[in-house]
Amino acid sequence: MKLKGMVYTIVSAVLFGITPVFASFTYNMGSTPETVTFYRNLLAIPILLIVILMKRMTLKIPLKAVGNIAVIGIIGCGLTTLLLYKSYQYVGIGTATTLHFLYPVFVALICRFFYKDRLSLRKIIALVIAGAGIICFIDPSQISGFSGILLAVSSGLTYSFYMVGSEKRGLNDIDPYKVSFYIAVFVMIAMIIYNVPTRKIVFILPPKAFLYLFVISICTSFLAVALLQSGIKHLGASTAAIFCLFEPVTSLISGRLFLGEHISVQKAAGCILIIAAVSILVIKKSNSEISEAKS
Repeated sequence: MKLKGMVYTIVSAVLFGITPVFASFTYNMGSTPETVTFYRNLLAIPILLIVILMKRMTLKIPLKAVGNIAVIGIIGCGLTTLLLYKSYQYVGIGTATTLHFLYPVFVALICRFFYKDRLSLRKIIALVIAGAGIICFIDPSQISGFSGILLAVSSGLTYSFYMVGSEKRGLNDIDPYKVSFYIAVFVMIAMIIYNVPTRKIVFILPPKAFLYLFVISICTSFLAVALLQSGIKHLGASTAAIFCLFEPVTSLISGRLFLGEHISVQKAAGCILIIAAVSILVIKKSNSEISEAKS
């Protein structure tokens, strides 16, 4: 089950990691962060509904869970996406995504101080190494103002709210596709309300832009969110957050393959440090499972 959690979380991170490239394509066609956030959820709703019906499940969920999903979904998914995509307007995609990945630290601190979860020495070491890897991704030349930094860091804080809330509020006890469906619905409604005074959502775009938005929706709101829900269920929020660090590595590689972005020695070192941090946790899990098998 731990291995499944690792695989689910890493695949989720990879899917999240490739979407900034597609988002940047849509911006060149007249899209906005609000547009991407809106369509990312809207386009996923019918697909998630089909999956739920194919699995012969009802849409019924506990009344208490409705409120939790609404709050956690709007703040943890909707607001996170909006803040992160808006930060791209002030700092480079690589720098913004890197600052966003302060969230494993936020998750660990929230779990420790609000829920009294114990942080093992090995996990603390992994967080420190991962933090050093994240610093390697920061490119000072891409930072043009404090606003972008604040938006990117804030997106990490709101996402940590989603990670912790999913575990501590019992969302992991509900089918992940149901959770993803209701999150998409609530975020979509919230974006429509947000658009009334702001008029930031662009409804008329070229067909190619809608194709990219559909890919973003499938990768994130359909697949990645459901996989991450399963990963958190098997690993816990603080451990899953560290495995999610494969996302900036994926973003770096995607930027190189699709946008021709240069991979510096510093960023390559960051990748190595992040992989090393994850490896520390994997080795720990493997040793624990071997010990349990022997006993």
